[in-house]
Amino acid sequence: MEVHAHTHTPRKKWTHYLWEFLMLFLAVFCGFLAENQREHFVENKREKQFMKTLLHDLGNDTANFTRTINTFQSTIDKFDSLKYSIKNPLTPENILNSYKAATLLQNFSSFNYSDRTIEQLRSAGNFRLIRKPLVSDTLLEYDRYIRHTYLPLENILEQQDIKLMDMQNEIFDYDTYNLLLAKSWHDRQKITADSISFPLKLLSKDGHMQSQYYNSFGVYRNWCQRMVSHSKYAKGNATRLIELVRKEYHLK
Repeated sequence: MEVHAHTHTPRKKWTHYLWEFLMLFLAVFCGFLAENQREHFVENKREKQFMKTLLHDLGNDTANFTRTINTFQSTIDKFDSLKYSIKNPLTPENILNSYKAATLLQNFSSFNYSDRTIEQLRSAGNFRLIRKPLVSDTLLEYDRYIRHTYLPLENILEQQDIKLMDMQNEIFDYDTYNLLLAKSWHDRQKITADSISFPLKLLSKDGHMQSQYYNSFGVYRNWCQRMVSHSKYAKGNATRLIELVRKEYHLK
């Protein structure tokens, strides 16, 4: 009977297993680092893109603030120049000036908040992408001010505007009012009482109603002043935020 000798493979040393473990660990670890680096690269790219669109939104806001300031400051100045006529509309010229002042309410300037970027940051939980705490805090404070102070103030002013227009329906004749409204403010100033072919009159001669209208217009004027002040403040905040973002992210 033939006897076969068993072949024995040499037993691997423990250092061999340790080396295999280290190689596997390094492969997994390097893969993790590469994936983590790629994720950081993508997030940094998204962060910078958000900052670019934020600059565009803030640029729109500052333009809107400027328009609001100019519109309501103009209303204030024109009201102040005509308020005597509104208070005492006795002569044809005073009555005409009251009509001119009434057209000022059509110059209401609504603020269109450019919140596209901040809504994207908020809705998708992307505020974490903003690595600059000062930028994040300043942006949130700006947004809070616009939503909880500036826009409610504009809403109050708009309600005052509507209230005055309702009062005007009881005082001013539509045809005369519409004649002036169809022209620019510059051209309205060229119109005199003598140049109008029909008699100038007010629908109501109730002194109490006219006094109430004058007082309401004065209140509206004061709210316009507040709107101008808040618009200047908000514009300053937007401008500083633009400068901060450009500085922190090296954007032009």
